[in-house]
Amino acid sequence: MKFLSRLRGKEEGAEGHSPESQKRSGLGVFSPATGLTEPDPMRDCRRLVELDSIFIRSKRLESLEDVHYIVDQIREGNIVLLDISSLNDGQEQRYLELKRIVERIRGATRGYQADIALVNDGCIIVTPSFVRF
Repeated sequence: MKFLSRLRGKEEGAEGHSPESQKRSGLGVFSPATGLTEPDPMRDCRRLVELDSIFIRSKRLESLEDVHYIVDQIREGNIVLLDISSLNDGQEQRYLELKRIVERIRGATRGYQADIALVNDGCIIVTPSFVRF
């Protein structure tokens, strides 16, 4: 206990909280590999200039074969809207297939730090790391 209090005392600043502890996630060893960084608008602007143009692509998601297209679009810096209405029709087998496809997309785009969000019951959006929503 004394060791922890000494350790905590060294990390804490004058206000009782260190800047490092404010930046750290509460997930401990399960925290993401990338550290939390301060937003850098100049870096984001340079990144946007590097991307000649950003497009919003739409695609009807039908099978695992569509994952390659989605990953290519994210790699190019495009935003992808996925129509999942054909896979989200209430049948459990189609729902499991949809879940497997979304997990494959998440795994394949993890290196690009892409975000995936459900827009409504029939649409998913996949965005590159520089898009905030």
